[in-house]
Amino acid sequence: MFRPEDAWTITGDLFRRDDGGDFWLVGRDTELIRTADGIVPPGPIRDALGDLPYVDAVAVYGIPVGDTELAAAAVSLRGKGRAEDAVKPVDLSEALLRVEPGLRPAIVRIVDEIPVTAGRRLRTAPLRDEGVPAAGDGRAFYRDKAGAYRPLTDAARRRLLKAPPAREAR
Repeated sequence: MFRPEDAWTITGDLFRRDDGGDFWLVGRDTELIRTADGIVPPGPIRDALGDLPYVDAVAVYGIPVGDTELAAAAVSLRGKGRAEDAVKPVDLSEALLRVEPGLRPAIVRIVDEIPVTAGRRLRTAPLRDEGVPAAGDGRAFYRDKAGAYRPLTDAARRRLLKAPPAREAR
């Protein structure tokens, strides 16, 4: 690429470049979530939620709804306290302020554990297959129109499951 014997290898890793010229991993091309509002990389969401002191692991994935996906995050917690007592919606809202508004997840849920491969890589397929979680158990939160996270209700769950109209190709 730059001199003889150089090579270019396609890894599928995606980066963003900040104002200082540094590159930051945002995810892999296969992890991108295609929402009705555009493409969402998982990295910024993982980083923001992973900085909460009580979060052990974060998986970010898309939940199919119609022709698009909802961006979702599942978090497992440190310690053995009740998940409903540990996670406060205001904590989620504040942590995710670091993420551009259009890239924030529609749903954040608490899980007992995130499935992993034998090599300890997070597996998102089982979480995606579960779809939008049930409402009312205190373990799922949704982003409201103002951008704040609130406990998932049946009405909010119904709204999330309505497939948005497909965007026209440009």
